[in-house]
Amino acid sequence: MDTNTELKKIRRLVGRITVEQLRYVDSYVGDDIGLFMPVGGACLYARTPRHHHPAYMFILNFDDLTSLRLGDKIIVSQPGRLSALSPNIPHEELSSKLPPRYIAVFVDREFFNNELAGYPGQHDLSLQGEFFDAPTELLPLLKSFMVEADAVLPGRAAVLHGLSLEICHHLIRMVTDITPVNAHVISRIEIDRVVQFLHDNPAQRITVKEMADRAFMSQSHFTRTFKAELGVSPSAYLLQVRLKLAKKMLAAGDRSITATAFDCGFNSVSHFSSSFSKQFKMSPGQFKDQLNRAE
Repeated sequence: MDTNTELKKIRRLVGRITVEQLRYVDSYVGDDIGLFMPVGGACLYARTPRHHHPAYMFILNFDDLTSLRLGDKIIVSQPGRLSALSPNIPHEELSSKLPPRYIAVFVDREFFNNELAGYPGQHDLSLQGEFFDAPTELLPLLKSFMVEADAVLPGRAAVLHGLSLEICHHLIRMVTDITPVNAHVISRIEIDRVVQFLHDNPAQRITVKEMADRAFMSQSHFTRTFKAELGVSPSAYLLQVRLKLAKKMLAAGDRSITATAFDCGFNSVSHFSSSFSKQFKMSPGQFKDQLNRAE
């Protein structure tokens, strides 16, 4: 796509933005949807006081460092959640010391409202910066859209249109609180993927936020879903995995307590020993002594 054609598509969604204002932004644009991701700096148009967009805007935030002025209130970004804004509402992104980290999803107003009309009782939505939990399927769809938008392949327009429809309907269902009946099945599959990763990589340093990212969920939603499925928090489950592995390694008899602790992902021998004792009602040393007496 030539630069002029792309800029026309961007302006139909974003407004009278210039190429210069987009110099720190990666853009991925179709006929009905555009994705914009700041890289190394802010979108200069986004910093313009009281600017507005002809399209619906949804911001998928990756940290809590971006703030938006909307009238007389300040909206602070929430990691893993989407803020939503209807067309033609004045706002501005406030300056921060670090580059913003988000994906801005712009959906053409007519396209969005035509799809919205297929939902009984739904009309033009008034979205005033509210936050919503990101649908599990959304981030993979956005990634697919970016890849396809960058590719110069036969069928590109058709694929982008299909992805635009999927993205649009996930956003509509999100803001209208319509949840697919089998959403829990999808969540369970994603949780199972994380569980398998923990079993395959018990010594890897991984935070709950990183687990949630692997499951394409917000941290709060991931933690709730994980505990509902497995009965314990993600951190507690990872500790169980590490302790069970440590017990097997000690039983094999070819590793010291110190080596076992670090091989199983513990930061210190004291933390390993206290966790082991709490779980198995004996210290690692007592466990090894018990095994030696049994031989």
